[in-house]
Formats: sequence, C-alpha cells, structure tokens
Amino acid sequence: MKLTRSAATIGTAVVLAGAAAGVAGCGSSSSSSAAASAPAKLTVWRMGASVPSQVTWMNGVVAQFHKQYPQYKTTKVVVDWIPWTDNVTDWTNALTSGKGGPDITELGNTETPEMASQGALANITSEVNAWSDSSQIIAGNLANDTIGSSHYAVPWFGGVRGVWYNKAEFAAAGITAPPTTWSALVTDAKTLMAKYPGTYGLGAPSDYDDAIVSFIWGAGGQVAVQKNGKWVAELTSPQSEAGIKEYADLLLTDKVSSPTYIGETEIGAPGTAGPGGAEEDFALGKLDMYIDGPWAEAQLAQVSTKNKAQWASFPIPSQNGPNPAPAFAGGSDLGVWVNSKYKAADWSLISYMNDTPNATTFADSQGFFPEFSSSLTSPKYASSQLLSGFAKAAGYTQISPLNSTNWGTADTSKYNIIPNMMKALESGANFQATVSQANTYLQDVLNTGSE
Repeated sequence: MKLTRSAATIGTAVVLAGAAAGVAGCGSSSSSSAAASAPAKLTVWRMGASVPSQVTWMNGVVAQFHKQYPQYKTTKVVVDWIPWTDNVTDWTNALTSGKGGPDITELGNTETPEMASQGALANITSEVNAWSDSSQIIAGNLANDTIGSSHYAVPWFGGVRGVWYNKAEFAAAGITAPPTTWSALVTDAKTLMAKYPGTYGLGAPSDYDDAIVSFIWGAGGQVAVQKNGKWVAELTSPQSEAGIKEYADLLLTDKVSSPTYIGETEIGAPGTAGPGGAEEDFALGKLDMYIDGPWAEAQLAQVSTKNKAQWASFPIPSQNGPNPAPAFAGGSDLGVWVNSKYKAADWSLISYMNDTPNATTFADSQGFFPEFSSSLTSPKYASSQLLSGFAKAAGYTQISPLNSTNWGTADTSKYNIIPNMMKALESGANFQATVSQANTYLQDVLNTGSE
C-alpha cells in the first residue's frame, strides 16, 4: 500500500481479505503480436478506497515505468479503485461477460486461489520463474498463488500479528528477553501482573481467529487440511487441541487475560472500528501484552501516546520454541487478468510495481512488509524496536485454510465457528464436546458452505 506521480491517469484501491481454493489454467505470457505493439491503455484494478498516499505512490511508479520501459512510454495506465465489498461481484461480472475487466488486478491473498480456480487469472509461471526477484519471495506466500506447479499471481505485500509489549515495563520487571515458548509467555505475563498490580498480562479475546490459529499452528496442529479434494477439519487432533487449550487457559487457568474480552475482538465488540477492548487497554497501560499487527500503532496512539516510545514487539511464541508460531499472512497479490490482450506489458508493470525497492516503499508506507525474505532481515527492520518482532514473525507464516472458498462463511457472523467455540470454552463449556462440535461444523462449512 504505497504511491507517487505520473503522466498517466490514476484511479484507486487497497487489500487484506478472504475466500479461495482449487484452479483452472489459462495461457501464459503474451503473443508475439501483443509483445510487439504497445497497448494504448492498461487498466489496473486496485482494491479499497482511494487514499492520497497510495495515489501518490502509484503515480510515481507509473512515471518510472514509462522511463524504465520506453516501449510503453505512450501507454496510458488507468487505475480503478474497487471497493472491497464489490470486488468479487466485479470480477465475476467481468469474467462471465468477457467485458469490462482489468489488465492487472490486485487481490486479497485469500481471494487469489478462488479467482484462479474460476479461470479469471492468467498463468504467469514462466514470467515468475524468469523474474530475478522471485527467489526472494517468502515461499509460503508464493505457495498461496500456486496451483500444482503453476503460478497465477505474485505476492505484493503482507502483514502479520505479533505481541505488543512495553520495553521499559519488561526491563523494570526483570524480563531480559521476549519469551519464545508458551510457558515463558505465561510466566512473563504473571511477572508483569505482579509488578504492575491491577493489570492483566496478555489479552486473549475469544473472537480473534488470527491469534487463535497461531496457537494451533504453534503446537504443530492444523485447522483443516485438504485430502482427496475435500477439507478435513483437524481441530480435534492432539496438537490442535493443545493450542486451543493454551489460548483458552490464558483466561481460565493462568488468569492472565481479562474475562471482559470474552465475546470481543482485539478492538472490542465485533463490528466496531476501534479502538476498544484489549487494544485500548494496552494503550492505557491496563494490559501488559497485546496481540495485533504493526498497523495498530495509529489506533493505539489515538487512545494514548504516553508509552509510545516504549512500544515494542515479538513474534507469537510456539509451544516449545525456539522458532515462533506461524502467523496468518494477510496481504495483497498482483495478477494478470485472463482476458487481457497485453500480457507482456501487464507483467512488465507488475514486476516493476513489485520489485524490491518499490514493494518495500509501498509496504513501509502502509504499516506492512514486502514479500521478500531479504527485506525482512534488513537493518531498517532489525534496528526498529517496534518492527523487528513483526519482521521476524513475517518469516514464519501460513495461510491455508483461511484462503479456502468457504472460509468467509465459516468465519463470519452466520457461523463464526472458531470464535463461538472459544467464547464457549472461555465461559466454562466442556472442552471435548465443544471442540468436537466446532470441528464437525467447520468441516461441513468448508466443504459445502453450510452446516
């Protein structure tokens, strides 16, 4: 999410979304005639609302693109900003009618597999394999854009959640390094509560899939896996149950989380824009550690900047360390629309938008990270008290099944399967019965779209 100037016409949009699975293929690269003649116009669909900083970044990249590729110096680049609520409808209408589609489209990374399965994206395998920057793409993120051995998009930027903490409070409590295991996490939370009476050590909101799944993954479990073309829910595996229990026990047994977070997201009541809930409590110093992404900084600052200079982060610990628990990688991808007549020009613009310098400046401006492993270890992030922990977490990511076609149905108000499971557990429901029921519901919804 970043931008600059141009002689081109610019529209607007941004991402981070949900849906997906399967695949169909379409032709790769461009025909010789398309490559030989510059298109008069390329249409780029960006997701979200027009934001000045993004328009500025995009304008600048287009201007640079015209200089970098003189064969396209007269090509007008038109950027249309598509609301997130409209994007699937607009893609579907363009695909079924064969009209009005883009040449290049941004997609939420959880949307990419589904759009590829519908045949909406061109096969860009040869372009990606020949791209000098491709070897640095975080493998797990590129895998989301790959079906079989074919690539249908490339990652652009992403974000992960980690644990926010107050560096000065850690030092005063005698905690010399962030925890890397669950036991150390709980011990540190209790130590902070003892040092700062009246606080809670770590928030565990029940309506917070992205945190809960990290605990499942951190024990070596999976939410669901695909077998023989079907989704098989695995919430009841010993590893997954260990992660679910650990998260619930932050409230029930360890008592380091507040009961007020039952039924809440990280920013309070579901559907609220925040700040509120655990987020607000952390900003006010009532909560010692808080799980969220680096993008939360602006909202935290709305509540209070008193401790801003001490805010820092570390990855969500795994059960036994030393590596972090995998974090859900939310972000955006870039793909070539299947009906575009100018695939060579499309790829040229995508690869320029997404080269290491441009992807990095864009991600930095939006509070996200570029999709290149080399960037995550750069001194810029390593030396940042706040970003270093998130950058480390970004190297350990997973997406599936949060990119499955029916995940949005399983995860929204209609079913809300994992949040309802955790809400029941944190309210004292029987563990085995509750998890077993959630597992059955999840498998049914992932496969059929309903319980």
